[in-house]
Amino acid sequence: MFCSKCGKKTDDSGKYCQWCGAELKVAPPAPKPKLLLKKKSNGICTENYASFGQRFLAWIIDLVFILVLDIFIMGFTGLNEGVRMVYQFLRGYPMTDRYGEVVYATVPTAVIYAITVLLILVPWLYYAILESSKNQATLGKMAVRIAVTDLHGNRITFSRATLRFFAKVLSIITFFIGFIIIAFTRQKQGLHDIIAGCLMYQQY
Repeated sequence: MFCSKCGKKTDDSGKYCQWCGAELKVAPPAPKPKLLLKKKSNGICTENYASFGQRFLAWIIDLVFILVLDIFIMGFTGLNEGVRMVYQFLRGYPMTDRYGEVVYATVPTAVIYAITVLLILVPWLYYAILESSKNQATLGKMAVRIAVTDLHGNRITFSRATLRFFAKVLSIITFFIGFIIIAFTRQKQGLHDIIAGCLMYQQY
């Protein structure tokens, strides 16, 4: 140790400099580096990816909520007529309007409205709004404690959530391989996750 007053090297076991008698000031030990946990303030841990099982269970729960929303919307918008026509078509019956008259159009307008709103618009807004919200998760994902992030663990935007939702079409038309690869990719990503640049992590 060197004395801060005279600059000479002195015995560091003593309290005073052996040359000038000045009090030796021992520097405090350097603080230990803090362990940086990869954990976000909202409880998302970017060390544990969401498993295929968790994501499948979340999808089942979300499907139930979307069906409830669809039923609620049908009751207030009259889209049930289009749903009824689809049901008649699937059963092999002629499609009829609300007055019981046969509809000869290949794809009736009521059917187009019903499919657009109930199968596209409602699911899109449900996923895009909730996944880009503060919770970063749909109701199903919140139930199983997982969340959607970008590649840096941050909250995604509405546009990115929209891209992720519509990219699921590619995961479907590849005979669902886009979903199956979630179980085998290193970061547990589906094809739609890769396209949108998203990851899914567990929450605590």
